[in-house]
Amino acid sequence: MRKLAYLVLLLGLVFTLNALPRNLVVVEVGTGTWCPYCPGASMGCHDLLINGHPVAVIKNHNGDSYANAYSNARNNYYGISSFPTAVFDGLNPISGGSNTSSMYNSYLPRVTARMNVPAKYTLSAEGSASGNNYSVAVTVNKVEADTNTNVKLHAVLTESGIQQNWQGQTILDNVNRLMVPDQNGTAINLNTGEQTTVNLTFAFNNAWNMANCEMIFFLQNQSSKEILQGVKYSLPELVGAFPVSVENLDFPNMYVGGSHTIPINIINFRSNVVNGTIAIDNPVFTVSNNSFTIPARGSVTIDVVFTPTAAQTYSGNMTITSNLHNHPNITIPITGTGFLDNPPVAEAVSIQGPPVEYQTLTGYYEFTDPDGDEEGETTVAWYRIEDGVHVQIEFSDTTTYQLRAEDTGKQIVFEVTPYDIHGMPGETVRSQPFGPIENVPPPRNLDATVEGENTVILTWEPPQYFDRGFVGYRVFRSGLNISTITNPGTLTFTDTYVPNGIHEYTVRSLFTNPMLLSEPSNAVTVRIGVSNDDLVSNPVSVSVHPSPFKDHTQFSINAKANNEVTLEIFNLKGQLIKTDTVKVPASGVSTIIWDGKDNRGNQVHSGIYLYRLNGRDLSANGKIVKIK
Repeated sequence: MRKLAYLVLLLGLVFTLNALPRNLVVVEVGTGTWCPYCPGASMGCHDLLINGHPVAVIKNHNGDSYANAYSNARNNYYGISSFPTAVFDGLNPISGGSNTSSMYNSYLPRVTARMNVPAKYTLSAEGSASGNNYSVAVTVNKVEADTNTNVKLHAVLTESGIQQNWQGQTILDNVNRLMVPDQNGTAINLNTGEQTTVNLTFAFNNAWNMANCEMIFFLQNQSSKEILQGVKYSLPELVGAFPVSVENLDFPNMYVGGSHTIPINIINFRSNVVNGTIAIDNPVFTVSNNSFTIPARGSVTIDVVFTPTAAQTYSGNMTITSNLHNHPNITIPITGTGFLDNPPVAEAVSIQGPPVEYQTLTGYYEFTDPDGDEEGETTVAWYRIEDGVHVQIEFSDTTTYQLRAEDTGKQIVFEVTPYDIHGMPGETVRSQPFGPIENVPPPRNLDATVEGENTVILTWEPPQYFDRGFVGYRVFRSGLNISTITNPGTLTFTDTYVPNGIHEYTVRSLFTNPMLLSEPSNAVTVRIGVSNDDLVSNPVSVSVHPSPFKDHTQFSINAKANNEVTLEIFNLKGQLIKTDTVKVPASGVSTIIWDGKDNRGNQVHSGIYLYRLNGRDLSANGKIVKIK
């Protein structure tokens, strides 16, 4: 008895060692885009593939535009009437699905169980292509004794990545597009140890995306429906599809001295590494790399460049020599025409708009071309001048530019590089420096008049520069905001019931997007019920006009008679550059004119300057801008 048990164990071990492994499990699914529960089956098959399980998936559509004679025949063969239904190697069907949940956990045990069943056959295929006509030789080898009869070889072409909105999904995969020679298959009748080769031919439909197609071959017992062995191939890999993204290169016309680049892709559909070289017989055509290496199932991009040297038509051949399957030597014709072209010109490059932070500047230019060519993709850029250096401003490549806080005190430049319709560039031209850019401008020339005993009427002029976002004014009395005016056209305010005392008035400009408040206007001081009711401009009642200025500006000062007032002007570094002193006459009104020169008589640079007025019992300060 022990000897018999040992013999049985030994025979079982020998059988296990000799058992032929199964390549994969063929999963066929009866489905349709009309079916609300079919997404779960689709997700289940997708998860089997993504997780690396050995399956070949065939979706046999029913009742939609993807159904055909082949898919209908397979669904009828299995007697599928409930959708979705999945069968695994022709057996163990699972009906039902979900609109939102994957069937992966239901499908995986069926796949695992079938992979544990040994095979008795091997399958392999080789193919070739001639245009859209494909030939495939399928070799079937019966390695071990097998009791199955009525065996047929089936060949199925599937396509994936089809864009389709269906039941909350957007893609269809593994769609049964074709069976070769048809849905009936090819009969296989072999003795143990014999093999046969089945030659199949078919025409590929160009409406299908070859890169997303597979060929699946399987042997099936037509009576029991059990699939005995299966194998799958990428269709491009199987037939040795043309591995270059183009079959010829026809460059667009290019001006002499210019160049045009066309990228091409070379694809390795197989599992071996590909090495190759590229040669072109005309020097006006060049490539970015003369040699290449492509990993298994990878690709490489090569740039082909056309650089004409004369006004004529060129032709040549690009030869790709490699170990690409079925394509060791590829010749791609190349053509291109060169022509003479004169560069375009950008003229009258300028900037318009308010030189104020957060306001919008517009760059202008005139495009002309000596050949009468239309304008192409002209490029523009904006710069700010920092310490004499033009610094390009990021993300400023349109003809409008919204000034930023960091532009304040600096000049802005607009740059244009004209291009004609052929891509010929002209000389880059820059505008004259614009600015310097100021803070949001205050109202100008504030004045005050006292009426009656305690009413003050204020008048002013609008800020010198404003465009977008200017919404009004805020009025201040002795530092307290007493009114917000939301109409920029209102240029007066009446303050009533003003208490006795000395009061200082200022007005500020109000802007939005972003919300900003300007510096105060010139200040005016009035006396209510003190010594008289007249307007008294105190030391901070100073107006400066014009500002910005080019040649000179005038400081108008209202102060007490015989008061000595000193004007000091500083640059933004805090350095004192100019001083002047004036004695206020009996009228109480005095002026100081600054010609833009420093104490040494040198003309100062354009920019922002600060001024300070000092005198007995008085002080005032503000900002002025000098431009070129």
